[in-house]
Amino acid sequence: MSKNVALLVAEAPWFSFKTNHDQASCIPFFEGVKKLVNDSTDKPQLNIYNCNYYDNKSLEKALEHLVDTREDIQILYIGGHGDGKRIADATINKTTELIREHGKKIKGLIVSSCMAGLTDKLAMASEGAFSSSDRSISWVNGPNWIISYKYAVDWFPSALVETSIVRAFTEHYHQEGRLNSKADILGCLSHALAPFDLHQEFASDKSDNRKSLGDTIRIWIRAQGASQPTDVTEDLLAQLGYLEFEAE
Repeated sequence: MSKNVALLVAEAPWFSFKTNHDQASCIPFFEGVKKLVNDSTDKPQLNIYNCNYYDNKSLEKALEHLVDTREDIQILYIGGHGDGKRIADATINKTTELIREHGKKIKGLIVSSCMAGLTDKLAMASEGAFSSSDRSISWVNGPNWIISYKYAVDWFPSALVETSIVRAFTEHYHQEGRLNSKADILGCLSHALAPFDLHQEFASDKSDNRKSLGDTIRIWIRAQGASQPTDVTEDLLAQLGYLEFEAE
């Protein structure tokens, strides 16, 4: 299997032109990762494909277009303002349904949206689904790992975290070509989050109480062969020493 990685970016507008003239986007951050990891033309490459979306219908069209790449390894980033029920104007329920339908090669999912990880709805993106075509019906299982947030995150710090995650997973896929076990995925996440202070204020809850990165992040893993994803947030935080510190 090829070790090339496709980063699929589906991003809704973050700000109006009045408040943010140049329109902030995650893409320049990810392009920096691409320039860093693509150190030779004869080695595995990270390629970035992007589409805008606004609602359920446009997200459906965006995903249909984005997943049609040559790479066997895809990481999907979906970004947009959220309230725990929607990402931009796309519902989380419809989003997970679309990811299951189109997730044959999607290995990882980053949902950059406030409160998208407050419930377990996102985990449904990694559950089994039937994908039909004109000549065949195949079983599709979606991403092996999912990352999102329980609270309303600050835009710039979350972009930095997501950039580090893209880099860590891309480098691993380039080296190994696969990343299937819970232990290996947790190791990759630990590497990505190691530069960050998990106790630093990172988000706000519905009462405007400030929350740390460790309290905000939410992660699910579906290891190879498993039919259902598992919430591994506490496993990761324990591995990083966050829970031990909180207990003191």
